Amino acid sequence: MSVDKLKALQEQKGRIVAEQRSLIDKAETENSRAFSAEERSQFDKHDSDIADIDRKIAHFQREEADQRAVADAANKAQEEKRAQTDEKTAETAHKQAFDAYLRYGVADMTEAEKRALGGFVKAVEGNGPETRAQSSGSGAAGGYTVPREFSNELEIALKAYGGMLELGRIWGTGTGATVDWPTLDDTATKGRLLASGTDATTGSTDLGFGSKTLGAYTYTSDVIKVDNALIQDSAFNLGALITEAMGIRFGRVQNDHYTKADGTNKPEGVIINAGVFNTGVAGTALTADNLLDLLHAINRAYRKNGKFTFNDLTLAAIRKLKDSQGRYIWQMGDIQKGTPENLWGYQYVVNDDLADIGLSAKSVGFGDFSKYIIRNVASPLIIRLTERFAEFNQTAYVGFMRTDAKLINTGAVKFLQHAAS
Repeated sequence: MSVDKLKALQEQKGRIVAEQRSLIDKAETENSRAFSAEERSQFDKHDSDIADIDRKIAHFQREEADQRAVADAANKAQEEKRAQTDEKTAETAHKQAFDAYLRYGVADMTEAEKRALGGFVKAVEGNGPETRAQSSGSGAAGGYTVPREFSNELEIALKAYGGMLELGRIWGTGTGATVDWPTLDDTATKGRLLASGTDATTGSTDLGFGSKTLGAYTYTSDVIKVDNALIQDSAFNLGALITEAMGIRFGRVQNDHYTKADGTNKPEGVIINAGVFNTGVAGTALTADNLLDLLHAINRAYRKNGKFTFNDLTLAAIRKLKDSQGRYIWQMGDIQKGTPENLWGYQYVVNDDLADIGLSAKSVGFGDFSKYIIRNVASPLIIRLTERFAEFNQTAYVGFMRTDAKLINTGAVKFLQHAAS
């Protein structure tokens, strides 16, 4: 999408926001009366229009991200081709062999394609100890790793369907072996003045080192069925279709778990061990002061990298809030300058797996979410199922991905919790 069109959408959104705020201000100046039926209708229509514009902007931004990913891959391919490196040759052969595997299966691949794909075969591992990879060509017992270009498309799809991948720190490892991640929170410890002739070791304070264990839990995309007519069309980008479908499915379940899973035989959601802020928070309402108090409940050492997170319904409520000076706390930002929408200058990420505003709910988070570590193991795997849906003239595919996640510093993030009554 052109820069002019993006600018036009943002300007249109700005006008609608101004009209909404005018309705709110008018009602407040008239003894804080409630909206009339006509005003409520206008306000709700503005909400709908803004949501529509946001969807258009998000769509075009994803489209541009896809185009950039393809362009980056193409530029990288050209550079590697000029360099004539062995890595480039292997990567190209892997992609071509992977496409052949998706379309025809191992039995109908050439020997050269089998050799190229054989270096990327992996066992489908469960939530247990690390096991060795299967031998070359063993499509029934193992799967094949997704090539780099398709992995980039998968990552885009994952982020589009889950806010935690935007917030957390993604860390990739070659194997699923258990890893102990060191932890340290020394923000409350001070040094001291050393008097003349005093032993420096007297009254020393040890650093609070610890560790948290990151494992590897296996997720499946479940079966993805594709009509054989599409598979036989060589112009059809089969790999992109399948990796996008995998990304959507993985993104939805993993974001839910990264947000609120209890950590028992699955990743530990960020909410589980994050701090809780509930001072002066009502059961069914949210104020600008609540959000400001949450912000300042985080130590300044973590606040400088802080971000807010909440779901889309909570965002709608926040956009109506004003501070004590009557100024709206939600700011539009500027797409042209790369400035995101924000609250008091702090970026926010929408995560629809967070709770709505309500009794006892943890509806808003703030802090340095880079302390939430998302560990991904190698590349995702994919298996082709030839016979299972043959009577429907379809071929099926199933993907597997291994991951774990934990908040390694519980003081870096807090969630606002509403009163129970």
